[in-house]
Amino acid sequence: MEVQHDSSDGSIRLSQVNYITRMLESVGMSNCNPIATPIDPNAKLMPLTNGDPCIGNAKFQHDYLSGLGKLMYPAVTTHPNLTHAVQHLSQFSIRPSPEHMSALKRVFRYLHGTITLGITFRGTRDLHMYSDSNWASDTVDRCSITGYISYFGSAPISWSSRKQPTVALSTMEAEYMALSKATCKAIWLRKLSHNHFHRQSVFHAHSKHIDICHHFVCECLASNEVILNHYASEENVADMFTKLLVKLQFIALCDRVLGVV
Repeated sequence: MEVQHDSSDGSIRLSQVNYITRMLESVGMSNCNPIATPIDPNAKLMPLTNGDPCIGNAKFQHDYLSGLGKLMYPAVTTHPNLTHAVQHLSQFSIRPSPEHMSALKRVFRYLHGTITLGITFRGTRDLHMYSDSNWASDTVDRCSITGYISYFGSAPISWSSRKQPTVALSTMEAEYMALSKATCKAIWLRKLSHNHFHRQSVFHAHSKHIDICHHFVCECLASNEVILNHYASEENVADMFTKLLVKLQFIALCDRVLGVV
């Protein structure tokens, strides 16, 4: 990882140009044509069905898993714009198909065009975050997707895109589960930033009942531990962690996430 300090404004920038360059070389895509989005928003990827001849191809599965593994490092450190794509493709890691491999290579093409992107820390030090959900978006099991991103000033410091552990019966339930997870993370980060971290403040990711989520969020709001604001979908940067977006929408949110604009 590259760390650059700009003494003129006191900013610190994190990037992974060297790692990504070597990664693209290792998968034979250092000369690929860049593309504007990591995944085609119109793609309908599905798991392989029993009896498909691609099942059991150990080398093909190894290559797919190896490619995913290489993408995970930048996705969790300096490239939050990769997070939802990696999460989405990871769902097919047990039985990858040629279509899944093509989608994986598209992510590498996108990364080739955004290799210089990074995270810059500057300015204020307030802690804030965005959360969102995509209700019943998985066509296989109808689980929803939770996405959130935390900021320290203008720089993202923590983000996630994950399938919810249980099926939500409504958009409201999916949003409550996403909000509960984001609230836990916000409180944990605030304690960490104030040097109050201890074992009891570990974030648990296995809340299973919507009433628990509801009461937890309400208690945090009542005690002023968190302040809740509503943002329309087009203004909520967490939207890119929950669904596949069209080109212009994805680029606009990506620029906001990484502080380009």
